[in-house]
Amino acid sequence: MKTFQSMFISGALALALVGCGEEEAPPPAPAVSTRPKAEAPKDKPAETTVAAGPAYVYSYNPVGRRDPFRSPIQDMVRENTPANPQATACSEPLCQWDIDQLKLVAVVTGDANPMAMVEDPMGRGHIVRRNTRMGRQGGKVTQILREEVIVTETTTTADRVVYNPVKLELKQQDGRVDPAYDLMTGKNWEP
Repeated sequence: MKTFQSMFISGALALALVGCGEEEAPPPAPAVSTRPKAEAPKDKPAETTVAAGPAYVYSYNPVGRRDPFRSPIQDMVRENTPANPQATACSEPLCQWDIDQLKLVAVVTGDANPMAMVEDPMGRGHIVRRNTRMGRQGGKVTQILREEVIVTETTTTADRVVYNPVKLELKQQDGRVDPAYDLMTGKNWEP
């Protein structure tokens, strides 16, 4: 017990000595006078005083933010009108044909990422999802619904941007509807 008390007292004394160490006082700030100074003698340089500025300086960083004074339409026109037209040319296989030449074959919905199958005039099938580019006008798939796919074509003029939604619908074969199956039992589903 005496060892603990002696260690405790010596530790407290060491902390007190360290905390009470004397440091040099900062030099006094130069006095700022409001009256004009008389000319200083030419052999001594004049003393300059520095005025204390505000403690906090606000700075604004506009990176990643839209300019509130610029028109959003001009931004869209600038985005859709590149310096060279070949930069936005669609290189995907579905961009070779017009949208009316493509045929919607199947749609898979009920998922967070719906998808559809589109058949080109050559008979080849292509799987499309949202934001897939298709058509000669550079349209994008914006919605995949139960029986249709909506492709939005964007046309930019000098003063506005025009969005043209085009629907691709599932074609019913010979007026009959494909039966819906219950995936649990494998039998036809009847409403």
